[in-house]
Amino acid sequence: MRRRFQFIAISATCIGLLGGCSTLSASGGRISGQVVNGTTGSPVANQTLQLLMPRGGMQQVATAVTDAHGRYEISSSDFSVDSFYLLQAVFQDVNYHAPVKFDDRGQAQVDITVYEATRTAPPVRIQSARIIINAVGDKARIQEMFAIRNSSDPPRSYVNVDGTFLFHLAKTAGDPTAAVAGLMNMPLPQPVNPGKNPGDYFIQYPLKPGMTVMMVAYDSNYATNKLDFADSVAYPIDNLELLVTPPSLSVDSSFFKSAGSDSETGGARYVTENVPPNTELAANVSGEGATGEAASAANATSDTEIKTLPNSMTLLGGPLLACFLLVLLWGLGVRVAKEWPQWKARQSASQLQKALEAEVEKLFNSLADLDEIFAAGKIAEKPYWKERLELKARLVATLKKAPPALLESYAIRHTPR
Repeated sequence: MRRRFQFIAISATCIGLLGGCSTLSASGGRISGQVVNGTTGSPVANQTLQLLMPRGGMQQVATAVTDAHGRYEISSSDFSVDSFYLLQAVFQDVNYHAPVKFDDRGQAQVDITVYEATRTAPPVRIQSARIIINAVGDKARIQEMFAIRNSSDPPRSYVNVDGTFLFHLAKTAGDPTAAVAGLMNMPLPQPVNPGKNPGDYFIQYPLKPGMTVMMVAYDSNYATNKLDFADSVAYPIDNLELLVTPPSLSVDSSFFKSAGSDSETGGARYVTENVPPNTELAANVSGEGATGEAASAANATSDTEIKTLPNSMTLLGGPLLACFLLVLLWGLGVRVAKEWPQWKARQSASQLQKALEAEVEKLFNSLADLDEIFAAGKIAEKPYWKERLELKARLVATLKKAPPALLESYAIRHTPR
């Protein structure tokens, strides 16, 4: 108990010495808002909400239930306004999410719109699509991206256990992986289910009103330097772009028209439009794929590099999504390229903070040990005060280097409960 009390005194002293040099990070907050049914326009009563925090996986940290007017409130002194939270509502077996952003007062207004679910396919079409074929050694890597628009009126979420997105791959295709661009363009890997016939597959992800970006990737055999591409999807496609690399490969197709080269990838570019559903997207690709250093670089890219998908799809007519900044490169997943430097910065900051935390903890322990030695009469008063002031000066200097949240945590973490 003595050490705990001494920690409080030391922390308070440090905060006083720092004065205006550091501003404490707010702790605790209040989240409020309303849940509205976007199909009917009415508030949703008795809707359970989960507050999630991505800490070793999405962890539920709080819950709430809406009142008769669809309103809710979540308050807690344990909220960290600098952390990322996600609010979730599960309505008719469909998950809806909204990010939580606190203001300077620790307040967050978060509204969620949910929709009635329908198992009858609404008007759905693919507004824009892109297929990338990259021949590397004895493999051809195929990445397919589809901007799927659900234009149901009134708006409804399309759910179907037999699949909301159906596609067919050529017989030479390997096992496909898939992902959906979720909130903030974060990739959500999706199970790929085999259909009734060979080459048929389906994904059960609910197609909510508006746009959903679906991505499929697989490897195909290219040992004979030839690929007979013949995939298809169950929805009509307004605009479709095919990119082939290396650009020296020959493409024989009566379906696609040559459109020069893609300025951002250097690949050969082919386009078509107004494609009916279940149409075979046929193209015969031949020629020597990337070999030697080029193949090694391509393999390294596939395994380790985060790339930005070219945005030239915006030229295909219609607004193209920022979601197409995603690319399927890492096996089951994709990443948002522009978040890479931010992630690296967070990693560096995290390592620095860990080092500072260790130093602060060491100095706190040294102060507490010194106090106990003095209380036991094992050190004279004059050297005790001299050493104590030196330790406190080092502690203050260390805390000045630390982020405000670290200072706050040490100011309150040892408070008796």
